[in-house]
Amino acid sequence: MTLLGIDVGGTYTKWVLMEGAVVAGSGTVPTPPGPDETVKLAASLAPRAESIGIGLPGHVDRDTGTALFVPNPPGDWDGYPVGARLRALVGVPVSVVNDARAFALAELELGAARGLADVLFAVLGTGVGGAVALRGDVLVGPRDNLGEIGHVTVAPWGPACCCGNRGCVETFAAGPGIVRAFGSGTAKITAAKITAAEITAAAVAEAARAGDGRAAKVFERAGWALGVALGDAASFFGVGSVVVGGGVSGALDLMRPALHAELARRRPLIGDIAVLPAVLGPLAGAIGAALYGRRSG
Repeated sequence: MTLLGIDVGGTYTKWVLMEGAVVAGSGTVPTPPGPDETVKLAASLAPRAESIGIGLPGHVDRDTGTALFVPNPPGDWDGYPVGARLRALVGVPVSVVNDARAFALAELELGAARGLADVLFAVLGTGVGGAVALRGDVLVGPRDNLGEIGHVTVAPWGPACCCGNRGCVETFAAGPGIVRAFGSGTAKITAAKITAAEITAAAVAEAARAGDGRAAKVFERAGWALGVALGDAASFFGVGSVVVGGGVSGALDLMRPALHAELARRRPLIGDIAVLPAVLGPLAGAIGAALYGRRSG
C-alpha cells in the first residue's frame, strides 16, 4: 500500500511517500501561506497515494478532519475543513491528526520507543508538542490534544504564549523562545557575521558550544522548563521513558544537565526516567501521519 504522510510545521512542511513501512520518497518545503495552499500542496504530492495522513501542530477533530486550534503555521487554520477539502481534490481516504501524536506513533512503531509500552514524547520545534503512550497505544483525547506538555505552566510570570497563557514550556524550549531569550548578537554571533534577523535556535546552540555563556544559559533554562513539564507528566502517567525529537532537539545535549537535574530532584516520586533521543529524524512526524493514514485506508 502506498501511503503519503505530511507534517505541517510553523516554518517547514515535510512529506514522505511510504511503501508499507519503507520510506520511498521524501521532501521538505517552506510551509505555504495558508490552509488552502497547504491542501493544494498535499494534493500535488498524491498521484500514487492510496491514503493520506496530514499532521497539524494543534488541536483537530479527527472524526471530521477539521482543524480546531492551530496557531503556529501561517494563515487562519481554526475551523478549516482540511480532510474534506483534501479528499475532494484527491479522492482517497484522508486522516487529519495532531503532529505530536503522529511523531509518537512513528517513534513507537519504528523508532526509539519500539518495544516500549509506556512512554512520554516531546517534540521541540517552532512550538513544543507532546504525547503519551500507555500499554502500547498513543492516547488521543477529544480534540486530539492529550499529552500537550508544551503548554504546562512552568513560570506563571513568564513570557506570553500563543495559547493565551504565560510561562508555558513552549516559551522557553521552542525555537522562537530560545531566539527571543538570547536576543540579538553576542560576540560569538557577531564574529560569525550572523545578523539579528538570521539568528536561529541552531545558531544559538552553535554559540553555546563555542563557549558563549549567555547562549548556554538559554539552553539551561530550556532544559529546566522541559524537566519541570516532563516531571509533572511522569507523575500523572507513571511512565519511565521519554523520547525527545523535533528540530530543536539537536541541542538536547545542551539541555540535558538541567533537564536531568530537575527529574532527579523528583526521583522519590517519579523514579528514574530514561530520556531518549528520537531516531527517525526530521521526517518522524510525516512518517507517523502516513501510518495514521494507513489506518483510514
